[in-house]
Amino acid sequence: MKQKIAYILFLFSAIFSYGQVTLAVSEVKNPRVNQRFNLTVILEISGENMEQETPLRMPDLSKFEIVGSASDQNTIVLDAKKGDVLNQMVYQWVLTPKESGKIKFGSVLVTVNGKIYKTEPFEINVKDNEKKSSVAENLSTNNDVFLNLELKDKVVYKNEPAVAVLRAYSKDYSNFRKVNNINFSQQKNASIKPINFTKSEIETNSGMASQVIGTFMIFPNESGDIEINSVSALVSNASKPNKISSNRVRLSVKKLPAGMPPNFQNAVGKFDVAINHTNSNEIPEVEKPVNITIRVSGSGNFGTFHLPQIINSPDYIFFTPQISIKTVPQRDGLSGDMVADYVVIPKKSGPISINFENFSFFNPEEKQYVDLGPKSIVLNVKTPAEIADAKSTIERVNDYTNIVLETVNTPVLQTHNLKVKNIDKINWKIVFGNLGLMVAVFSLFLVLKKKTDKRKIKTEPIIRSSASIAETEEIIRKKLSHQFDENIEYLKKLKENKDFETFFAAYQELNIETKNFFSVGNESEFRKYLEQNKGAQIAEQYRALSEKIQIEKFAPFHTEEHIDSILEAIISLYSDIVK
Repeated sequence: MKQKIAYILFLFSAIFSYGQVTLAVSEVKNPRVNQRFNLTVILEISGENMEQETPLRMPDLSKFEIVGSASDQNTIVLDAKKGDVLNQMVYQWVLTPKESGKIKFGSVLVTVNGKIYKTEPFEINVKDNEKKSSVAENLSTNNDVFLNLELKDKVVYKNEPAVAVLRAYSKDYSNFRKVNNINFSQQKNASIKPINFTKSEIETNSGMASQVIGTFMIFPNESGDIEINSVSALVSNASKPNKISSNRVRLSVKKLPAGMPPNFQNAVGKFDVAINHTNSNEIPEVEKPVNITIRVSGSGNFGTFHLPQIINSPDYIFFTPQISIKTVPQRDGLSGDMVADYVVIPKKSGPISINFENFSFFNPEEKQYVDLGPKSIVLNVKTPAEIADAKSTIERVNDYTNIVLETVNTPVLQTHNLKVKNIDKINWKIVFGNLGLMVAVFSLFLVLKKKTDKRKIKTEPIIRSSASIAETEEIIRKKLSHQFDENIEYLKKLKENKDFETFFAAYQELNIETKNFFSVGNESEFRKYLEQNKGAQIAEQYRALSEKIQIEKFAPFHTEEHIDSILEAIISLYSDIVK
């Protein structure tokens, strides 16, 4: 069944307001046995001296299975001068009814400033599953997997990046590899960019497993409350893929404060600007191209703001730059560099200043604008004659020689063929002399070979018929270490070629060879051997690595970052095993 998380503010079953406190619980519509539904409780406390003295106390939930829970708190300043502040706490549970019939849901209680606030109890009519319904049969696969979209920060400034995490839930680990084709629909009031689809470790809570399957960055371009569209994905099964969707989340976007600089270009974060002359080892020459690079580095909304451009001047001309962005996702946004490579052609000699537009940004941590001021770079441009006069005599000779080699055709030297004159008579002295020389060389070769064989026999160590246990283990260890190094190099090559299928097959061969060297037949015996001879920690690392490889092996897609982490774990673990 497709899970749809209702909006936070909808119909409430009961609302009790005592002055400046509001407590409300969401309405539950048409729940069914063993099917999840969402229950939301909102607590709003308005006032400067209002204090929540007890946590939220829920009624008896023994007739429900608690799949998961989450909470969020927002503080909204209504009137800064009067000190009016609204504290809003949102609590959400994912519940599954255990039995059908009417279930009484009791009051939710909370104590604020010595007063107890509560909601009115109500009844939930839980229906049986329609086992023969064709709709239920078509959605049975979706019932095993559902998606949840989470925002790490629900209140941001306009153009400030917000991190969104997509998490999949299921009771069966094997269902996670069936989820593929993740799609985040675009919308006008926000720019949404996928950061990575690296899967996290599987977490288990109350019988329900979850795994992060995607991370996105949201750049809102409007202020106010923005509803982010749901994320869709396909769940593969034997018959046909089924489409599932996540919940929609609401993002509160604050307006940028007043005092915006005139050159502000929607940059929100923390940045720095640097200008470089990339071919600075060469003397700038009139009418010859020069490479100028402007680099904006830091963290923020890369890709949604404009880089400062070169200001037009009669002293030079420039062409449209080539822009490149290199960023990495961080916990609170994107960090990296945004680079613009310009080709500038000076039009006169002497010092020329290449000026760029001012660059300013808004720092959300300090809640203020930062103007970095004008940026420029000075080039000392010279004419060809001035460059030639500045060169030494040796440099001039070298330049002249290079010009001659590049422009003058080098004549081809003619050679005469060596011809052997025909001889009418055979010189028998030369024939017999050559034969004697060949016999002498062959005899010398036989003598040297006999001496070498005798020397080998004398110096060759006597092989003992029976070696000690320590020596035998050392020989096995050396052979195993040599094969381990070869297998690791092969795994590295497969990772670089992105041949992930062969990568896992090669690891399986490494695993089998290791077991054979230790004379271990199956997986359980190998783990027992590691625990007894290598320690419990090595055995636990091997178990975790085996589980991680099995999950990644059947994943719908692989990333280089995840394969790199697996390869590092293999090298670290097997290095300890073959010691």
